[in-house]
Amino acid sequence: MKGCAPDARALALVVAVALAASPARAQNAPSRPTAPATLAKVTMSPEATKRAHLQEINVETAMQLVNACIAYSRAANPNGGASVVVVGPSGNIVVAMRTDGQIPNNFDSAFQKAKTALYMRQPTRAIVNRWGTPEPALARAPLNLYLVEGGYPIIVEDMMIGALGVGGASGGDEECGHAALEKVLGPQPPIQPPARPAPPAAAPQQGQGR
Repeated sequence: MKGCAPDARALALVVAVALAASPARAQNAPSRPTAPATLAKVTMSPEATKRAHLQEINVETAMQLVNACIAYSRAANPNGGASVVVVGPSGNIVVAMRTDGQIPNNFDSAFQKAKTALYMRQPTRAIVNRWGTPEPALARAPLNLYLVEGGYPIIVEDMMIGALGVGGASGGDEECGHAALEKVLGPQPPIQPPARPAPPAAAPQQGQGR
């Protein structure tokens, strides 16, 4: 047995050296090339793409919407007018117009309605119906949501390409915007009826049962 001890130690040394060299050989071995990425692997699903801001309304169509809205307002009142704002998916103004006699509030409200419709991807009427009472509205004040009807997302072939906001229109801001969208882009979902949420139940007073 004593004669075999050196051989065992030598064998152990050889194994240790081989194990130590294995990582170095693995590091020096040529790596396999990475397969080219595909769009299907690195981009959103088709469903998510439809909801994303990937296309922007052009100036010609935005101007048509503005003119159609103003025409609707003047049909309701020859002396009337409107402030109309069309924004792109980035929130930047594509076209904005205010007719003579409009006050600053009319333009500001139109712009805020357009931004709210863009941010929420819904008509502002839907947002009013959902969060129109003071408590939920105040809770969302930091989001700069303008909870007033008259703003619409502009959607074509399931793609949101911008948003429209109307203020100071004769015949109603909401009706004016909806009529413009239908005239320029074709049939639209109907205007939602007002349905403000019920106010939260009052807390029972002391001494009253729950």
